[in-house]
Amino acid sequence: MTDRKKFKVLICDGMVPEGLAIFRANESIEVLDQKGISREDLLKTIPNCDAVIVRSATTIDSEVIEAGTKLKVIARAGVGLDNVDIPGATKRGIVAMNTPTGNTTSAAEHSIALMLSMLRNIPQADSTMRGGGWDRNKYTGREAFGKTLGVIGLGKIGRQVAQRAQGFEMKIIGYDPFTSKESAEKDGIELVTLDELYERADIVTLHVPKTDDTKGMINKKTLAKMKKGAFLVNCARGPLIVDQDLVDAVESGHLSGAAIDVYHEEPPKDSPLIGHPRIITTPHLGASTEEAQINVGIMIAEQVIDALEDREIRNAANMPRLDPETKKEVGPFLRLADELGQFCAQLIKGSVEKIEVHCQGHITNFDVSPVTVGALRGALSTVMPDTVNFVNAQFLAEMQGLKVESSSSSEATGFTNLVTVTLTAGEQVLSASGTIFEGQDVSRIVGVDDYVIEARPYGYLLAVRNKDQPGVVGLVGTVLANNGINISDMSLGSNKAKKISLEIINVDRPVPTEVIEELKSNELVISARAIAIR
Repeated sequence: MTDRKKFKVLICDGMVPEGLAIFRANESIEVLDQKGISREDLLKTIPNCDAVIVRSATTIDSEVIEAGTKLKVIARAGVGLDNVDIPGATKRGIVAMNTPTGNTTSAAEHSIALMLSMLRNIPQADSTMRGGGWDRNKYTGREAFGKTLGVIGLGKIGRQVAQRAQGFEMKIIGYDPFTSKESAEKDGIELVTLDELYERADIVTLHVPKTDDTKGMINKKTLAKMKKGAFLVNCARGPLIVDQDLVDAVESGHLSGAAIDVYHEEPPKDSPLIGHPRIITTPHLGASTEEAQINVGIMIAEQVIDALEDREIRNAANMPRLDPETKKEVGPFLRLADELGQFCAQLIKGSVEKIEVHCQGHITNFDVSPVTVGALRGALSTVMPDTVNFVNAQFLAEMQGLKVESSSSSEATGFTNLVTVTLTAGEQVLSASGTIFEGQDVSRIVGVDDYVIEARPYGYLLAVRNKDQPGVVGLVGTVLANNGINISDMSLGSNKAKKISLEIINVDRPVPTEVIEELKSNELVISARAIAIR
């Protein structure tokens, strides 16, 4: 007999006593509590561990994953998984999980706290009092009552903020590309376009993740669209805002003030936001409550134990539950559907109301319902990458009021297997079909609407619709080259009836907004969209 525990769990960034107690009460778990572990010691320790739990301080990259030859679970005690190599974990069959709901209430309450502090000048007045001052007139504030609150991002946190703001009898308007009008109205939110939100809101609060589309979304151009005298709150992600543009808007008087909890770099260095008299700043306190830390610690401990003991897998970012035979046959098409969902969601315009998934061919001999889940995860990940996973994608789609339809047929004309994902946004309908050629482990997009094409849904892409005339391919290549962007692959489809071509181009880095605008300025280019497949 050996006294070695069945599973070793390495905790890298500390854990609340309540979470540790759950592990230590389980006789099959041996806890290695190594808060502040060095990179060198991590690489030495990880080969003997079955699970590793991190927060934001420790990075689990490809080197660590390769060293962790026994790893079954990588867990983040928090929302994001930015510091975990999810594709590397998936390749090794390691579950990567997080706790997306553990700090929802804390984040929503902090947003409300910042809003009220901003409206009533509480930090500034407190600072004056501490210095012996008494200036009531200088710090005359505003009421929340009757104001219009614009909530950008109607996920769990955004909706909780809206719910709490209604207690102040505020008018709530919201924007989210994956929320139906009916779903928003059930929560007392009027769904509007982003431009309308900017124009009408007295206070704008951000609750979206950092993506290629949202990075820098609050900039000189969008700030100018905001109502004169409005306020801005950001408890989401620092890179959503161009800091100097925000400072300029406040100093010009176009905005009355701002309240910021997150930054481009944390802790921030030389940020123009810090110390500004009309900008409140807090050190990323959104999830920093005793209750949230306890919730997250308990949740992650229970999730890790359940996964290690082959019970329920919850909040996994990289895998649904499939039996071995189904996983072998259908698993690759789950990833394909995920890629098609990401592709369509970034190509279509407007708020998505409906997602349809159609499977054809040999794979329909198996349970293909996970393929629909893959498409949902892919589409929703473009707006909530830190929240959605294969486990909760169906639930989140229902919460957002999305209509989801699945269908299948045994024959796939021209292909052994084919998956088609169709998104509907208002009157716009967009479809993309894909397959995996036999003997290859590589996805291919083989159709977009009525275009026949063969493109790789991988990494950074550029989708260009243009007039079917000579010279456009050269034009696009020249613009990309002039901006230091390399082309690794290109697929071209044409519609002779419409005299419009579609190009799907694989590039080596994200295509910046200014390059997209340069392409669209040419009369031959009808549309251009940057796409990232993760």
